[in-house]
Amino acid sequence: MHQDKAIGMFMGLFIGDALGAPLEFIRPEHMTEVTSEMVGGGVHDTAIGEWTDDGAMAVAIADAYISKGGFAPSEIAANFKMWKKTGHFGTRNYVFDIGRTCSTSIDAMTTDRPYMGSTDFYASGNGSIMRLAPIMLANHNDVGLAIAESVAVSLMTHGTHNIVQCTAGFVSECMAGTKFLNYNRIRNYNTRNGERTVNTIMHSYAQAWDSVDLSHSFEDAVVHAVNLGYDADTVGAVTGMLAGRMYGYSNIPKRWLKVLVKHDELLEMAHKLYALGGDDGTE
Repeated sequence: MHQDKAIGMFMGLFIGDALGAPLEFIRPEHMTEVTSEMVGGGVHDTAIGEWTDDGAMAVAIADAYISKGGFAPSEIAANFKMWKKTGHFGTRNYVFDIGRTCSTSIDAMTTDRPYMGSTDFYASGNGSIMRLAPIMLANHNDVGLAIAESVAVSLMTHGTHNIVQCTAGFVSECMAGTKFLNYNRIRNYNTRNGERTVNTIMHSYAQAWDSVDLSHSFEDAVVHAVNLGYDADTVGAVTGMLAGRMYGYSNIPKRWLKVLVKHDELLEMAHKLYALGGDDGTE
């Protein structure tokens, strides 16, 4: 994977998260205008450019890869637990946003037994897909390892068949830079007792591709995604990964990068992760 696109995938996660954070939990019919700029506020009273749990868990994973030189589930588990307890790896000294499924699983996991994802239907949440960019970046030259390690890290907190299928599909598409799966089928998976559910991995995955398909730039894709409301930070993060992979870091709006919290630290981390994957022979 070309370095600019790989780093765009990683940084796109944080941009999408930060852009969507003030819109989290807002229904689209309650939005008065389209949000296209980094603003603060919302239920978590985020600062301009501040990202949430999506970005924090991605940083926790990235730190483990960098410190151990590769996939280290015990280190990832330790980092998840440290984040939940202290806020470390995030933007504050406490956790201000965490999903129930992630929270329960992190409490249960140990460094010896890190895989605590539930198989209950309601454990098909989007908390696993939102954090996958660092794994793909560290394995940018090896699709098989990228898929295998992404599924493994997802199973640490989410254990349903939907999680396994959607994680493998999403990673394979990000690595290839193209769509493979049938999204109408994914939408059908996102149904319980005849009603669609939101905040699932199926919902965020399908909405991210919809946003990419309906746009012609990184900016348009992410703006469309976050203005769908509901779990806007996570749909933004997933869309940011896809759009970042397609358009590259060089095509992420500079005005957004300028205000992104911890931008320089994140970019340095992205370069270290890419180095773990080796040289792909492109510039």
